[in-house]
Amino acid sequence: MDMGAKTWGYVRVSKASDQSPDRQLDLLMREYCIPREDIFVDRYTGTKFDRPALSELQKVLREGDKIVVESLSRVSRKSSDLFALLDTWHENGVSLKSHKENLDLSNSATGRLMLALFAALAQFERDNLVERTLEGVAAARERGRVGGRPKTDKKALEKALKLYSAKTHSIREICQFTHISKSVLYRELQCRRELAQSDGDSDGAVSEE
Repeated sequence: MDMGAKTWGYVRVSKASDQSPDRQLDLLMREYCIPREDIFVDRYTGTKFDRPALSELQKVLREGDKIVVESLSRVSRKSSDLFALLDTWHENGVSLKSHKENLDLSNSATGRLMLALFAALAQFERDNLVERTLEGVAAARERGRVGGRPKTDKKALEKALKLYSAKTHSIREICQFTHISKSVLYRELQCRRELAQSDGDSDGAVSEE
């Protein structure tokens, strides 16, 4: 390994739950003797790949460097994103150490094997997602639904329009009674207003022969 190589720390906590990074920071400084100034901290959800501290870490990495994290989930909660990043680091000669999983993804034969395993798991996850989507579409088709918005019950919609015209109930009550959504009711009312206006314009128009 290059004598100038460094060990960096990366910490991520969830911004939504207002977590403290102290536990992860203490671990990296105590167990791996990483100075606080060499630890990058993000307060972002793990599903977001574009994070400021992670981007800054990427800029300082050099061949032979190592990154230490508390767990792989601190890097990313999506296996596809995790593998893409690990693959990039691997190609640039940067290794990753995960404390929780006790993994050292270096340029060794074991490290390359683990990267291949991550790639297989990421592909497996993608294939499963596609398969579940196709199964869902097939099941919906068998039940007479092929995707898109569910069909509106015309009788219920007409009832909702009559109640609206009677002005005896609020919009919320009408929607509760008829199980028609506000957006559907408003859309139909707008369409009928435009149609009525169009008919009025036609009646008042002078035909030219």
